[in-house]
Amino acid sequence: MSPNEASSIPYSPSKADLYLPAQRGNFFPPDQSTSEAAVCAEMSRLASRLDPYFGFDTNKIEKVILRIGFTMVKFFESKGTPNGSGTHCFLAQQEDTLNKRHLAVLAFRGTDSGDPSDLVDDADLIPKTWERGGEVHSGFAEALAHVRPDLDAALQNVSSRILITGHSLGAAMATLMASVLGPSAGSRLSLYTFGSPRVGNAAFVDTLKGIDNHRYVDCCDLVTRVPPETFGYQHVGDPFYIDSKGNVSFNPEDAFIARDRIGAAEEYLLNFGWRTGNVAVRELADHAPINYVRAVAAVGQQTAAAGKMF
Repeated sequence: MSPNEASSIPYSPSKADLYLPAQRGNFFPPDQSTSEAAVCAEMSRLASRLDPYFGFDTNKIEKVILRIGFTMVKFFESKGTPNGSGTHCFLAQQEDTLNKRHLAVLAFRGTDSGDPSDLVDDADLIPKTWERGGEVHSGFAEALAHVRPDLDAALQNVSSRILITGHSLGAAMATLMASVLGPSAGSRLSLYTFGSPRVGNAAFVDTLKGIDNHRYVDCCDLVTRVPPETFGYQHVGDPFYIDSKGNVSFNPEDAFIARDRIGAAEEYLLNFGWRTGNVAVRELADHAPINYVRAVAAVGQQTAAAGKMF
């Protein structure tokens, strides 16, 4: 059975799911997969509640986090920015001594299209020197710097496994944070990113060697193809590719991806692109967080693509 057949979540072409990904709610339904990939994809979508549209709804996030078995959650945000703009993330921790389950998940909010500071961070692609080596996107590094002091202090007290995750801009910051933590966290660290842009150059990518990395790319998602390689940017690791039918495979051939994207884009224009309320092209619709959740949370997904079980 393919993930698309097993999933209870239909593909979404909706503008609302792209621009307000946490609006539909229904986080972690009972029939959803509990793979680490699925948990991280939903955590990334949940982080979108840290948005002025939702009133930076920490109460809702905390209720969801506690309901799924975590025991505490802490929130981090940029200091001194107007109306709550800037970087937002949360650290959820599970301290289940009885069942010997100890886990921390650090989830970064993705780009808020209504937050000018996010848009500036996304656009500032001039490379800068990275502390661990190589060069990285200046805007992404600046966005992470807003919360680094508080994050560094909080993570010093975490001795459990750590999953770092995010979508879009959140994925870029998660990648940078994984580079920071890599030497100290070692095998305790896993990185799960969804719709991530390229973050740095080859020397930066080398700083993440040996880290358990799961980079998900949804079919035509345009964000996963920027900044351009001609600027020296490279992706971290090979992709878990979500094809036009919602099936996930690890690092398929480039020719397969090219064919799949062409067919998907054409089919989208015929079926969805012209309808009111929908995103005009699949290159943007595939970036919606719910479409990542749809694929990785599907019941029956292959273990190799889903990662370890939560």
